[in-house]
Amino acid sequence: MIHNSFVKPSLIVLALFLCLVPSFCSDRIVQVRDICSKHYKNPHNCAIILNSIPGVAKRGAALGKLSSHLIDMAHVNAVNSITQIHNLIKNTRNPNLKTQYSSCSKDYDDVLYFLNEAKTSFTSGKFNDMNQNGAFVVKDVDHCSSKAPASSPVIKSNEDLEDVTIIIMILADYLARKY
Repeated sequence: MIHNSFVKPSLIVLALFLCLVPSFCSDRIVQVRDICSKHYKNPHNCAIILNSIPGVAKRGAALGKLSSHLIDMAHVNAVNSITQIHNLIKNTRNPNLKTQYSSCSKDYDDVLYFLNEAKTSFTSGKFNDMNQNGAFVVKDVDHCSSKAPASSPVIKSNEDLEDVTIIIMILADYLARKY
């Protein structure tokens, strides 16, 4: 009888603890300078991106909210980029450019897939997977950039998406307690 009366409260406490831990981790506040110091490609753009989000510059970034916001931002950027690419394909008469932009279109199909996977990984607390999905996005964006002409507007869109995605990867590492 004593054993049963101890087990039930212990299980309740354990269940509450497990429910609170993910939200505790995602509410951790990190300063912009700390995040951007880890941005291996462009720390300056990292600061511009994060400081453009209301409240982040003054109070720092709540990892959970910021991660969700940036994944959504990256998704919007990717949709805008693929729309731009499809317009370039449609309006370009040069067959070589059409081929290059078609390759980018295929890369962006993968980008959208991996951004959705990053969101799923974030939501389920699989932060290492979130980071890996971000790495796949960067790889596909870089592949598109390697195919697109240097003067193409796609290059700028790719750089913007890559900057945001690298921040997502950094946040995933913070959430996974690597920093």
